[in-house]
Amino acid sequence: MVQVLSPSPNNILQSPDMDTFTWGIIGPGNIAAEFAHDLSLVKNARHRIGAVLSHDLDKAASFAEKEDAPQYFEDINAFVNKARVDAVYIATPHPLHYEETLVCLQHKIPVLCEKPLAMNGRQVQEMVKTAEDNHTFLLEGMWIRFLPSINKVLSLIESDLIGKMVSIKADMSYKAPYDPHSRYFDPALGGGSLLDLGIYPIFLTHLLLGKPAQIQAIARLSAKQIDEACAAIFRYPGGSYAIIESSLITQTELIATVYGEKGKLQITAPWNEKPPEIITGIYGEEARHHPCQWEGRGFQYEAAEVYDCVKQGKLYSEKFCHRFSVDLMATMDAIRQQTHIVYPADQAA
Repeated sequence: MVQVLSPSPNNILQSPDMDTFTWGIIGPGNIAAEFAHDLSLVKNARHRIGAVLSHDLDKAASFAEKEDAPQYFEDINAFVNKARVDAVYIATPHPLHYEETLVCLQHKIPVLCEKPLAMNGRQVQEMVKTAEDNHTFLLEGMWIRFLPSINKVLSLIESDLIGKMVSIKADMSYKAPYDPHSRYFDPALGGGSLLDLGIYPIFLTHLLLGKPAQIQAIARLSAKQIDEACAAIFRYPGGSYAIIESSLITQTELIATVYGEKGKLQITAPWNEKPPEIITGIYGEEARHHPCQWEGRGFQYEAAEVYDCVKQGKLYSEKFCHRFSVDLMATMDAIRQQTHIVYPADQAA
């Protein structure tokens, strides 16, 4: 079913010189609301929401009304055929990403899909192939890749401030209220700490050191075979290593530290959100402080990246390419295989 709302005056292009980029929202939950808020902060065009899809039509209608979106749907086939959008942002639970992304790509609608891109490597590889076969843009919504804090980290490391990297230690946790039917603990909803939280420190290690050559992992599993807590050591050619941890049952420090031969770099807590600062220091010398500040939560940076890529006819972002997503999921698959973390999607043909 589709409903059309009367257009709001807020949807009128404010400047004849500014391009308008229209988003479709699939999964109008809390993350989508934050994404929608930050669209007003994008500098490269006027970003607006034109259509909303939810399995609950009332939720779709409510979100559409709040965001001045003229269309809302409860059926994805109606959405991809009737929604007038330039790209979609998929913010549904992990197990839905695969099918929703495929349908959009098959209708040549560019996709920004929340992390994790899918439930396993097989799904990710098929999503990438579908994007390439349909010459349509696809980006995993690892939004922190585009934050000023991460860009500053890359700049500091590239300057050789701390020397050759030796190790990375990073963690991510959220002490979730226990509910066996919640998205944190239900395998049918993609529950577990690794895919939801562990992906962040794994992303950082991939960004700075690349795909690990060896992986050793342990996990504390629930009765339903999802990880309540997980940790891993990555080894790299040349002797570098990384230690990562994620948890739904403990509260870790939420910091990330990169140790080099000359000094170290620390992203303060919460390192994967808006850290107050990045601290660097040569061993034996006084530390230097690099403040981190920006408007909103930071979704505007990945939205701007999507706009730039789509307007240039690219199939992927050079800052977070398809191969990065494939390698990221391959690492998580390897951890799950070692620790026996199992999801329904793993049984699919």
